[in-house]
Amino acid sequence: MNNPPNLPLDPNLTLPGAIPSSNLNRIHETSAKFQRYKLLLARRWWFLLLTASIGVCVQALLIMNEPVTYTSLAKLVAGGRMVAQGDLNWQETMQDFYGTIIETLESADLKKRTLTRVQALHPDLKDSEVEIKVTQTRGSAIFNVFAIGAEQKYTQIFLEALLDEFVSFRQQIREQGLERALNTFTETVVKKSKELQDRAAALEAFRKANNIVTLNNGNNEAAALLSNLTVKKKFLEMELNDITLALQDVDNAMSNRERGLAAGTMTPAQAATAADAAAPKVESAQGSMGLTSVERDYLETRKKILRLESERVKLLKSFKAQHPMIVDIDEEIEAEKSLLTNFQQEIVKELRGQQADLERRVRGLEQQIAAQAKEAVELGGKLAQHERLEKEFEATKLAHDRMFERVQEFQQLQNVQTDYVAIQEHASLALKSDPEWVQPLVIGLVVGLVAGGLILLVFDRLDDRMNSFAEFQSLFPNEAVLGQVPEQRQRGDVKLLQPNDDRHLYAEAFRNIRSSILFKNWQGQPPKTILVTSAVPNEGKTTVTSNLAITLALGGARVLLADCDLRRGGVNELFKQPVSPGLSEVLRGGLHWRDAVQETPIRNLHLLPRGAVYDQTSEMLLSKTAEDVLHEMGAEYDYVVFDSAPVLVADDTGSFAPKIDTVLFVVRMSSTMARLSGKALDLLYERQVNVGGVILNRASTSLKEYTYYNYASYYYTPQPGAKKAPLDAQIVS
Repeated sequence: MNNPPNLPLDPNLTLPGAIPSSNLNRIHETSAKFQRYKLLLARRWWFLLLTASIGVCVQALLIMNEPVTYTSLAKLVAGGRMVAQGDLNWQETMQDFYGTIIETLESADLKKRTLTRVQALHPDLKDSEVEIKVTQTRGSAIFNVFAIGAEQKYTQIFLEALLDEFVSFRQQIREQGLERALNTFTETVVKKSKELQDRAAALEAFRKANNIVTLNNGNNEAAALLSNLTVKKKFLEMELNDITLALQDVDNAMSNRERGLAAGTMTPAQAATAADAAAPKVESAQGSMGLTSVERDYLETRKKILRLESERVKLLKSFKAQHPMIVDIDEEIEAEKSLLTNFQQEIVKELRGQQADLERRVRGLEQQIAAQAKEAVELGGKLAQHERLEKEFEATKLAHDRMFERVQEFQQLQNVQTDYVAIQEHASLALKSDPEWVQPLVIGLVVGLVAGGLILLVFDRLDDRMNSFAEFQSLFPNEAVLGQVPEQRQRGDVKLLQPNDDRHLYAEAFRNIRSSILFKNWQGQPPKTILVTSAVPNEGKTTVTSNLAITLALGGARVLLADCDLRRGGVNELFKQPVSPGLSEVLRGGLHWRDAVQETPIRNLHLLPRGAVYDQTSEMLLSKTAEDVLHEMGAEYDYVVFDSAPVLVADDTGSFAPKIDTVLFVVRMSSTMARLSGKALDLLYERQVNVGGVILNRASTSLKEYTYYNYASYYYTPQPGAKKAPLDAQIVS
């Protein structure tokens, strides 16, 4: 069965590889990055050392080739200053002021003015370039001014001229600032004086046009009268409301008046009359009881009707309704009710007259209130205007007085103010400058390391060799890894496995590959013919093939190891057997394959070398003879293991691999390029080859993902009296 084709490789592939599709792949990708860079640093540490050394040497050469310079030092001190804030006060300078001093001293304009001064005072001196540097002593207001130049005398003179020019410049700036400030203050005082005169004239004109005493008294009287009129209007409106209610129900209103008189309380009309003693009487017929004659007659008639109705009720208890006494009482009640109706109509007429009179009086009060309110508003407006004019005059006078005082204080300040930056130490004798070594060398070292690291990263991005299982899995997630063969730390060729080999981890790796082949789910018959190949030469394919055949034979299987690399096969050299006769003679038909098979020191393992080298090896592998030989070998042996040519070097493997049950692909860690491996696998899949899995050869045991190699002693149990396994067999991570 053919495995699914591998994911195509991007021609611009850069490690660590493809985008992971699961959390496990992401973990592998991160681990692969870390391990790759760790290996890169372990292999190329000398390159970083080289670039760092170059950076240090370049800096050293630059320092040694620098011209001789001389340095002169002077010091300035920044103190406080006099400021006018109500009184003359001494104020400390702020941090931003310190920055201004530094910028001024290092400015190109001040250097230009200094150069002009030096040329004027010392015409015999030749101009020379001088660099100015200013630093501030930490925690103080002292400034260190350094002059660095090529001429000793000129450097000192230039620094001294710089200080003089700086002081002169500051004096000029200060005088200009004081003059501008004084002019501003003077203009402000003149404006305030004019404004004060205008305010005084406006206040005086208002006072002449209005008597302030009369305005105050009139405002009080108008307010009292307005309040009195408002109270009167309120009581009249209450009485008018009572009359309106009485007109709606005269009988109930008369009852309420009768109860009020009985209780001794005043009616609203009486209250209004008491509040307005000058008001005319509403009804001249009112008696001492507060009722008109009609109202008294109405109440008396209503009482009489009630009394007759009470007598009728008593007579009904003894007589029938038709009895003459009851009839007489009924007639009398009807007469009284008729009379009561007449009285009620008279009362309504009187109430309507009172209502009309009250409405007239209310309208009159409203007119008086409106007129009085208008007068009060006019008086209040004039008083408010007078108060506003007084406040504006006082505020203007206060501002004028304060500004006048500030002008006087500023004139005093101008007489006593001194510059708050002074020369503490004049320019010292210019001394020869010692070159600075530490900082430039450190910079060269850092730049060299960074440059080397960047170069290594660029080369690493161009290098797609796989260094670990995690990198391979991230690049080829669909390929099954049958096993990993650890790298052997020894010089020369790696020896083949022996039955009692003391390279326990190495032997255990091939046992693991054997188990992967034996117990893998092949979804059909397990393979009997196995071909081992690689993408390019020098990947350890022949050694892996030989050791795999030995491991299968040690497991009890009958194994035939055939060298199918008919051009440069070297399996016979590993077993120290002659190269001919071999497979090439068999495929040409000149010899039966059994006659070319050789014995090996390993039990159950036979060897078929490659034979003599002939042309057209691909045609021989495609022949019918090759198929017959392959069928016979599979029938006689449990496993037939072929060592073949690299896939990308010759077409031999591509022609012979489709006839094999399965193909194992060898990848050498830290050597095989991912592009080449991907291209070789794609070529095999295109030929319908069943790729059974990948063997990772020469895996570095120093990587963290191979920490299980720390348990090397677990794989080895010494026999009684046997020597302890050598240290190089106990590979540690």
